[in-house]
Amino acid sequence: MNHPQSATWERLLEMLAEAQSAFQQYGVLLFQEAHSLRIMDQPNLLEVNGKKEQVLDTMRRLEQQVEHELHQLAGAVVQESIWNWLKSVQDPRAQSAQRMLLELLRLGRLIQEQGRKNEAMIRPIYHRVREAIHVIYTGLGTGPVYQGSGSLNFPSVPSSVHLQG
Repeated sequence: MNHPQSATWERLLEMLAEAQSAFQQYGVLLFQEAHSLRIMDQPNLLEVNGKKEQVLDTMRRLEQQVEHELHQLAGAVVQESIWNWLKSVQDPRAQSAQRMLLELLRLGRLIQEQGRKNEAMIRPIYHRVREAIHVIYTGLGTGPVYQGSGSLNFPSVPSSVHLQG
C-alpha cells in the first residue's frame, strides 16, 4: 500500500474516533438537557443548548471530512456500497473503520431515542406557553374580552382553562 493511501487511512480512523467522541458528547448533553427539563433549570438549558450547537457543528464538519477521506480511498464507489467496499478491503484499518462506523450508527440510534424522549417532555411545556401567549393576545385584541355573562371568552387550545369573572 502506498504512503499517501496509508496516511488517508490514518486520517480516516482519527476522524472516526473524533466523531465517536462527538456523538458521545452529544448524547451526554441530551441527558443533561432531560435532567434540566425535569427540574426546569432554564439557565442550564441555555448552556446545554449552546454546547449542543457546538457539538452539532463539529459532527457536521466530521461527516464531510469522513466522506472526503472515504472517497479518496474508495474512488468512485457509490455511497450505498461503502459497507461492501470496506468488507472487501484486506487492510486491517478497513475493519477498524467498519467497526467505528457501526459504533457511530449505534450512538446515532441512542441519540435519536433520547431526542424523542426530550421532545416528549418539551411538548407539554410548549402547549402551556402557546396557551399563555394566546390568552395575552386575546386580551390585547380590539374586541371585548369579557362577555355580558362576565366570562372570558376565547377559543380553547389543549389544556385551556376558561376563567370566570
